[in-house]
Amino acid sequence: MSTLDRVPRAVGLAGAAFAGLYAYAWYAARRFEDLEPESAGAPGSFLEVDGVRLHYVEAGRGEEVLLIHGLGASTFSFRYVIPELAQRYRVVALDLKGFGYSGRPSGDYSLTAQAALVRRFMDQLDIERAVVVGHSMGGAVAMRLALGYPERVSRLVLVGSATDQELRHGLRFGRYLRPFLPLAALFTLHRQSFRRLSLRSAVHDPAHLTPEVLDGYFRPSRMKGHLRALGALAAHRRRDEPLAPERILQPTLLLWGEHDRWLPPSQGEELARRIPNGRLLLVPSAGHLPLEEQPDFCNRALLEFLASPQPAAAPLRPGSEAKLETPS
Repeated sequence: MSTLDRVPRAVGLAGAAFAGLYAYAWYAARRFEDLEPESAGAPGSFLEVDGVRLHYVEAGRGEEVLLIHGLGASTFSFRYVIPELAQRYRVVALDLKGFGYSGRPSGDYSLTAQAALVRRFMDQLDIERAVVVGHSMGGAVAMRLALGYPERVSRLVLVGSATDQELRHGLRFGRYLRPFLPLAALFTLHRQSFRRLSLRSAVHDPAHLTPEVLDGYFRPSRMKGHLRALGALAAHRRRDEPLAPERILQPTLLLWGEHDRWLPPSQGEELARRIPNGRLLLVPSAGHLPLEEQPDFCNRALLEFLASPQPAAAPLRPGSEAKLETPS
């Protein structure tokens, strides 16, 4: 048999091997989805909103503060924030549809749909108006909420916030990676080393990625329907109307890790320039997860911002970011 004759056979064998690996990965990853919310040790309560079972954590009394996590995260992201803010405020952190311990139905995962669901969630909890804090993708949802329902948002805090543009490009790219989701899930869910690697670029200091922290971030991935929800998100084609930060009139604090490699500080500077009443605060020694790496610094910034009189100070010029004492 000539070398050329062997090529189709080799390609066929490689294709069959990949198909077998894909089938095994899908089967194994689906088997790994072995948790229901009740058995997963979800830390909070549940509320059904428009047929979606939403998980949330609530603490404290007073003016309401609503916390919205980022892509692939959960209320776990705010575990250092909630107890501090709850000493003075009513704090509610929710898991968005498709994330954390919330339901993972098929359907619309656009920012507009998520913001509308958050608004109805607020209705059911009798939250008429709130300070809204959003991290990463949660920041994009928070901005959509502030623009679509401005009477419901008193102030805005954007932590390493994505915009609809980054999410749209990311999801468009994600559609091409959709066939590889089972393989990615198999490795990241089963192997501690792969879990750590997947978050390494999100932090400035990898020492923060302890086994306990990794388990906290990845445990919700074992919820039944997780792969289906990821697939729906990656395949999502609906385009939101472009965000218009220039129309956000609420006092807005932008918290940004000065070593953020996922969404660089230059993006925070641009966003702060576009929001009329926005100001940027760089978080030292932090990457894309400043609430994880510098919780004391971030909590102090949040409390100072919440206690400041409205309206907030005029927008800062580029290069004149607000400063807090650098953490030791």
